Amino acid sequence: MIDLESLSLPELRTLRAQVEQAIRRKGSATQRLIKRMQKMADDQGISLNELISIAGGTGSIPAASRSGATIKYRNPVNPSQGWTGHGRKPGWVAEYLANGGTLDKLAV
Repeated sequence: MIDLESLSLPELRTLRAQVEQAIRRKGSATQRLIKRMQKMADDQGISLNELISIAGGTGSIPAASRSGATIKYRNPVNPSQGWTGHGRKPGWVAEYLANGGTLDKLAV
């Protein structure tokens, strides 16, 4: 541990600047991670908060939640993406609808 009492005023100021810079870097990295996680959750039609509540803070999603509802809509551009029609619309559904498409055309 650093003995702050033994440092001069200029050394303390330098240390403070280094600490503030490190805090900003870590905060930025955390914000980028949160944004990536939100996008991943949105792509699957669920909010990050819903995902966290489903996991119950345990770090794993209960088996009952994973057993899966039936996919009702499929992305015509990327068939690996589907949506059950429950929860928040994934980005690809919202974009399709905004471009004049209908849910009927996405139905499986």
